[in-house]
Amino acid sequence: MSAEDTVTMFENVKRICHDNSGCKGLEFAANVSDLLIEEVGDGNLNDVIRIVSPSFNGRNSVVAKRGPPYIKCLGPEYPLTINRNKVEYDALLKFDSIIPGCVPKPLFRAPVENIYFMEDLKDYELLRRLLIKGINCEEAILKLAQNIAHVHKETHVSKLSQEEKTELTKNFKNEEMVALTKNFVFTAPFVNGEPTNQCADNVRPLLPQIYDAPNVLQAAERMRILFLEKKECLVHGDLHTGSVMCTSDGKDPKMMDIEFAFFGPCAFDVGMFLANLIFTYYQHMSTQQDNDTHRQYAYGVVNLGKRFVTIYMEHMTCISGSIENFISEVTGFCGCELIRRTIGVAHVEDFKDSEFGEQEALGSGIRLLQAVDRIETVDKLMVIALMLV
Repeated sequence: MSAEDTVTMFENVKRICHDNSGCKGLEFAANVSDLLIEEVGDGNLNDVIRIVSPSFNGRNSVVAKRGPPYIKCLGPEYPLTINRNKVEYDALLKFDSIIPGCVPKPLFRAPVENIYFMEDLKDYELLRRLLIKGINCEEAILKLAQNIAHVHKETHVSKLSQEEKTELTKNFKNEEMVALTKNFVFTAPFVNGEPTNQCADNVRPLLPQIYDAPNVLQAAERMRILFLEKKECLVHGDLHTGSVMCTSDGKDPKMMDIEFAFFGPCAFDVGMFLANLIFTYYQHMSTQQDNDTHRQYAYGVVNLGKRFVTIYMEHMTCISGSIENFISEVTGFCGCELIRRTIGVAHVEDFKDSEFGEQEALGSGIRLLQAVDRIETVDKLMVIALMLV
């Protein structure tokens, strides 16, 4: 986006906020000349803008989110539906109605301009960055397990009438965003030579363990089909440590970036999040400075991952099929996420200063897909993923 386009966008956001200052949460915007605008965040898909009124006495800011008609990190040559903005706003409303406070409070949406406004979490931090710094986030992660379990349970097919299921499925069909996940999580990373794939030089020697391994490719294909065809409950669709914010002391988790929400398999959210805890584990295990301290933190993350899944299952009492089958599905989704974040288009910042972290995480993902049919407990999942003894 050019500087001129950015200025125009900022002015539009300011005008919309002011024009709707009668809405709850936007009262501070009554004096348009007092409003300040800044772009925040570094998302792959959307523009995120903070609007502040410095002189207003009380809650004086909100965050606006706008979805450009393309994938922001790839550019205009990769078009993307603007309907994701509506889906995300509707998902925020739905999540907040089930567990009030589990997401930033949605305030107002301007459909013509394709912008919505929500609570400003200015005193919160990304969970991922707190984990990178070695902050104790146990309370946030275990609360998150409860929250996403309740969302899944309250929208599960077993609790819905046919009319309610039809409405939820229609409202969160989200075809283009589902296709994006299909392509960039389950397809492109498993295609040798795919131009959007990116990997470090020290990861490249491991690639034959994917592309020359029929069992790995077949497992990824099975997970792709499961992702597309299992209509179980409303899922976040992109749940990872970078799509959750919490207080700086690792409490009060808020799920965000829910534009991928759709009616699908509950194991998808659980597997994706667990993979990102595995990234945290390898980031700390591979940190050389004060390695003993980082290793102790990493061991704690292993136990936290197990407890995340255990607490989720305690609260999510509507899992379709056996627990063993659910854990197998979690394993497959976890493996695909580990692989796509190390050789696909979107990597994680956990490994920015780690020489071997991506290597280790990729090996973990490969092992999980190789063993997906033999893993029926979360303990076994972590043993195989991390080669624990």
